[in-house]
Amino acid sequence: MFAEKTLTTMEPSSWNLSDYDIFGSRYQLPLIASESQTKEVIILNATILFAERGVPAVSMRDIAASCGIKPASLYNHFESKKVLWREVLEHAKELYLLYFRHLEKELGAVRTFYEILDTIFREPIKLRNSFTCYAFTMVQAEQFRDENAAEVFNSIMLEYAIGVMRRRFEQCIEEGLVEKFDTRTVATVIIHSVLICLEIKVQEYLGRPPPYDPSRMLSDLQRLIASMVRS
Repeated sequence: MFAEKTLTTMEPSSWNLSDYDIFGSRYQLPLIASESQTKEVIILNATILFAERGVPAVSMRDIAASCGIKPASLYNHFESKKVLWREVLEHAKELYLLYFRHLEKELGAVRTFYEILDTIFREPIKLRNSFTCYAFTMVQAEQFRDENAAEVFNSIMLEYAIGVMRRRFEQCIEEGLVEKFDTRTVATVIIHSVLICLEIKVQEYLGRPPPYDPSRMLSDLQRLIASMVRS
């Protein structure tokens, strides 16, 4: 369990969550601004539980236990599960935006179309922070039963991410680096494949053998796109 391995094994005074080593790799992404580190710990643990079991199956008592606090203490920070879920979802959205802003910056530093593809497919493979994979997977799963999650998934996890890639692809076309192609379709295929691979990573964390190697899936897709887009 997430909480057993990390947050509840340390005294609150030693928490430094902005760069805390959560689930194997350093968690270097900023958390939602909070006046309380306990509140941040609750958001982290709730995200993992929601991703593992689904929001309806997780109680406030479950979340309190995972944080090593009493249920009454949990309600001091979040008046209801609905309020907590809203903040967890907002945090996941901010993580995703941060990831793709980072990717956009990386894409701006390379010149050729093939270097752009290398960057797009390399970044998710480099994403070793398990918590981030859980957060993104949680939104994917909950979009089917929660309208707020569906909005985040469609407007941010799909449209925003597709826009980042399309802008760089279209620059390549304008500069004459590649022939014209359907940038939206290619970007859509890429982002769906990346999200599937993150879901597979989470299944591995839960001890479920993956049906295939996600890294190989992405490298195969990269080669396919490179062969179809003419320079």
